[in-house]
Amino acid sequence: MAEKNYPYWLEIPPLKGESGCPETAGIVVIGSGLSGASAAYFLQKRGFEDITVIDYKCEDSATFRNCGHILYGTVESMKAFSEIHGEEKAKELWGFSIEICNKVGETMRSLDMAADYKQDGYLVISISESEDKECRESVKILNGAGFKSDYVDKDTVRSYGFKNTLGARFEPGSAQAHPTKFRNGLMKEFLKNGGKYFSDVEVKSLSENQDGVQVITSQNTISADAVVIAANAYAPLFSDFFNLRRLVEPFRGQIITSKPLKHGFKVKYPHSFDHGYEYSLITEDNRLMIGGWRNHSSTREVGTYSLETNSFITQGLKDFANEHYSIDEKIEWEYSWSGIMGASSTSLPFIGPTNSDRIFSCAGYTGHGFSWAHGCAELLSKIMAGEEVPQVAKYFNPRQIK
Repeated sequence: MAEKNYPYWLEIPPLKGESGCPETAGIVVIGSGLSGASAAYFLQKRGFEDITVIDYKCEDSATFRNCGHILYGTVESMKAFSEIHGEEKAKELWGFSIEICNKVGETMRSLDMAADYKQDGYLVISISESEDKECRESVKILNGAGFKSDYVDKDTVRSYGFKNTLGARFEPGSAQAHPTKFRNGLMKEFLKNGGKYFSDVEVKSLSENQDGVQVITSQNTISADAVVIAANAYAPLFSDFFNLRRLVEPFRGQIITSKPLKHGFKVKYPHSFDHGYEYSLITEDNRLMIGGWRNHSSTREVGTYSLETNSFITQGLKDFANEHYSIDEKIEWEYSWSGIMGASSTSLPFIGPTNSDRIFSCAGYTGHGFSWAHGCAELLSKIMAGEEVPQVAKYFNPRQIK
């Protein structure tokens, strides 16, 4: 039987908006995924009114196509991150990443949201000597900066049910959750408190005059006081600011998910291999979810908006699972899907006003989207409200990119 070509997470239907399109709005949030839903939620909490969320092809959002990881740090190891930004800046950014991870759990608790949240850690597994060295050095840097991280030796990692592995870094604070349930919970709260939400609205372009921002859509033009671009990889399709500066480039990630297994997994929390190019989770009903392997593609899956799965990558993921998991039973795969993510040109997100004081950005997560989308949306709401923001916000300023 052919594998289902939609995400496992979409067995829970995403909440969709009304049909039609408004003519006016105070604030228009473009995108209803984790960024858009979070931005609307936090803006509303800060007293903004007349907020309208619009989306197009809701189910195609990367929000519903990820692996449910809520991770400290960024896609780079702390060693690589420190080499890119310097140790002091890396420490500051890593600390912020911890705050925004914890914010996801805080929001769920405040809304009494059932989204399968677990703060049970993250295992970064080495499958090469060079990666294992980088893993050890990252632990040393993190511990030296006052962050909790532990090295796990080869024998212990293999006793967890992995094979052909050399060691790992364990981080106790990272978490996991069901992305659709979390996003739906945010949207329900937003709508309950007077927010508006319209689906199947394709944004073509943005323009501005002395009266505000015009959001030109396939249906009509929305006149707004302000706009939040929360469409991540899709932002260059309608925003000249993103397109001309090449702030984000689309790349296609791919995930497969097995049927429920009898195997007793010792590690059910988020884990990854090969510098994060393969990433996994064990679902509530004991399925193996594994994604990645795009680094073996000739194009690295960069520059496409196609959601068609790549059979070469599908088979690569299956082979990878057989090579690195000690599972006695035959794995039957039930789901295979892809999603479009946005790689930031600076490796950091873009949060704040663009070249317009009325058009704001909340995008550019380069793979670590769950917590960064939610936490950066709160940061954006503070910026828009004129509140004091942490010093780390200066690293995300879109206006730094000419």
